[in-house]
This record gives sequence, structure tokens and C-alpha cells, in this order.
Amino acid sequence: MNGRASKAKGYRAEVEGVEFYGEAGYWPEVERNGNRYGPKDQGDLGRIPEWAIQIKNVATATLGAFVADAQEQAQNARKKYHAVHLKLRGRHMRRGLFIMSAEQGRRVMKELEECRNAHQGAALLRDEDQDDE
Repeated sequence: MNGRASKAKGYRAEVEGVEFYGEAGYWPEVERNGNRYGPKDQGDLGRIPEWAIQIKNVATATLGAFVADAQEQAQNARKKYHAVHLKLRGRHMRRGLFIMSAEQGRRVMKELEECRNAHQGAALLRDEDQDDE
């Protein structure tokens, strides 16, 4: 595949990524970053708080390198999280893979657990308040 075809393929995947992350009210303001940041790349998608997301649409995936690039982009953008969204052949981005390092995955899992526990604790307090009335 020549450079122009490869860029077009990447562009189409990024457009699908914008559609995916913007649908159903998730991040309606999401946009492609394109070449906006030059050598200090900040990920392929912008306006998703705390995340630098690298979109990939390739025949052969080098996941370690892709995740390392996404991590560098998150540092450039001063974002807390980074991930690679890999498009699978013949499928829309919504059927792709969301890839991050195990270390970050563990941190995200712990944060989700803490959010769930805080939510459950708040629900218990509300129930106790209603019992007191």
C-alpha cells in the first residue's frame, strides 16, 4: 500500500472513531486531532477528557509499540490515560479492540472499583437518611 492509500485508510478509521466515541451522547464534542500538534502528537482524537487515544487500522499490529506511542501522546497532552483503538479488518470501529498496558488496566480497574464502592456507600447513606425520617 502506498503512502497516500495508507493515510486515507488511517483517516477513515479516525472518522469512524469520532463517530463511535461521539454516538449516544458519550463525547459529542470529540474530534480528530489530525496534524494539529505536529511532532508533539497528542493522540488521534481530541476532546475526550483524560484520554489520549491512538487509532490504528493496520494489517499487522505491533501492539507494544502502539501502546508505547499512545503513552507518549498522553504525556504530551498531559492526559491521565492512554489507549490504542485497533480497527479490525472489515468491521466498524465499534467492533474493534481497546488496548492498554496491563499496569494502566489495573489502575483503571481499581478506580472503577473505588467509584462503585463510593456509589454504594452513598446509596447506603441515602437509605439510612430515609429510615430516619
